[in-house]
Amino acid sequence: MRRRWKLPDEGAVRRTEDLSRSLGVPRAFAAVLVSHGVDSEEEARKFLSPDLSMLHDSSLLPDIEPAVERLLRAIGDRERVFVCGDYDVDGITSTVLVMKCLAAAGLEVGFYVPNRLTEGYGLSEAGIAVARDSGARLIVTVDSGITGHREIDIARDAGIDVIVTDHHEPQDDLPDAVAVVDPKRKDSVYPYKHLAGVGVAYKVMTALARAVGDPERARVASLREGAAEGVDPVAALGHSVEENIDLVAVGTVADIVPLTSENRVLTAFGLERLRNTSNPGLRALMEIAGVEPSQARASHIGFALGPRLNAAGRLGDAAVGVELLTTGDHATAMAIARKLDAENKKRRSLESVVFDDAKRMLEETVDLASRRSIVLWSDEWHPGVIGIVASRLAREYNRPTLLLSVSDGHCKGSGRSIPGFDLHAALLGCRDSLESFGGHRHAAGVSLAEGRLTEFRDRVEEAVAATLGPEDLIPEVELDALVTLGECDYDLVRHLDRMAPFGAGNSEPVFGTRSLKLISARAVGTNHLKLTVAQGERSMDAIGFGMAGALAELRDGGGVVSLAYVLEENTWRGQTSLQLRLKDVQPEYY
Repeated sequence: MRRRWKLPDEGAVRRTEDLSRSLGVPRAFAAVLVSHGVDSEEEARKFLSPDLSMLHDSSLLPDIEPAVERLLRAIGDRERVFVCGDYDVDGITSTVLVMKCLAAAGLEVGFYVPNRLTEGYGLSEAGIAVARDSGARLIVTVDSGITGHREIDIARDAGIDVIVTDHHEPQDDLPDAVAVVDPKRKDSVYPYKHLAGVGVAYKVMTALARAVGDPERARVASLREGAAEGVDPVAALGHSVEENIDLVAVGTVADIVPLTSENRVLTAFGLERLRNTSNPGLRALMEIAGVEPSQARASHIGFALGPRLNAAGRLGDAAVGVELLTTGDHATAMAIARKLDAENKKRRSLESVVFDDAKRMLEETVDLASRRSIVLWSDEWHPGVIGIVASRLAREYNRPTLLLSVSDGHCKGSGRSIPGFDLHAALLGCRDSLESFGGHRHAAGVSLAEGRLTEFRDRVEEAVAATLGPEDLIPEVELDALVTLGECDYDLVRHLDRMAPFGAGNSEPVFGTRSLKLISARAVGTNHLKLTVAQGERSMDAIGFGMAGALAELRDGGGVVSLAYVLEENTWRGQTSLQLRLKDVQPEYY
């Protein structure tokens, strides 16, 4: 598919020159800072040195005070508390974080995670029943609950208070809970709206730890008196919040929220903790995935740890993931990690089948020349993998994509968007065609009757066509700067490393170089492209994963190419060299 290169404008070029001079750094590095919204020397120094002091005050979150007060009462009265989470990585890590923190404060804590296949997303009646039967008087939702009006009413009728902590978009009215902590509430004054569910849970736990440690609060003395023997809730809770920040990094990266502002700080410190984690489950997961703990990066969470932790929830019982992260026994952790690894392999196999089937259906039944969205359904697709496949199709065809699994007249779907289109807003406009929906501008889930599928597909297409023009469907490669091969050295790589962790909202720097002499081009591995290119006296290797299909066009060209790429180190057989990881290759014809 043809790609457009989006280059920095003249203003960005001028700011790059100024920043390069003031910081004394390479021009290419200054260009990356500017393209990431860092324009001044002061901003650069803050960005390159993230610190926990940069986090916003938790007291600015809506309903944080009633949430903390209710938790203080639970600790003082030694109530049994239930944490109700979600079945994805964000939900699992949120659940474990809150469980560990409340247990450290002396509480008896249970949990419930809904089954994706039988219950679907959110606080469920089944979870409330389990909490009620266990004697719980308080439920804390994590990464869910913002749309759970009916369920929260059921819990209240059963004599159970509910604290909602969530990061998803609220509806017009809020559920009738003791507290609804969500930075996306319309009345929220919290400065940062993009926390993951685990980030919101972390902020609530830090607020609780601060309150527990405040001698001015009337309940502090009774907290210590009411706590379990040998437990100092003040010290234990604060230590648990600090110790479990690795869970915050895992959930934040895996949920693909922007790694900006607070998320960047939390992920940076969480990764630092992950490299030395004392959590047997995380250590086992890294061992099974072949990740050296001391070298753990955000990319390892995204492509190695996250998918394995997510696999249980996609194919069945996400409680296995909670058990992994809460066990204190290495052997148990390894056994669960192996099980998750096997489930992940099964998930990948199912994903491949659904992806191939969806592509076939798309090519046979959809005229992409006239449609700007993709909405497909089948009664043969596993509902646990359609979100991943929707993401792959959205990237490949650069169209908002929704896939739906049909069973007994009912449909569950998952959608992924592209830059420039708010999927949640579009679904809001289609809500009378749906039974339920939720999510945000980039990803969403839906539920509807099979008889309304065609209507729903057409309404989604209307919404997309009203927003996106033909040019919007041409995928872009956004370049941080045009550079020469001579600028691609180890010094630049060292500077770029200071911008990590990379992910959504803080993408890996992408450079472009034009008029490169093509020395060699060949296919390697299953479907990869290996190039050697030169400019002046400098030559470098390039690798394009899944890009072997470009070989024919390269061979028909004039031996000159333009490349868009990520500059990185590559270690092979003990030897380290620089290479270009390709994002796009364009033959130059003369």
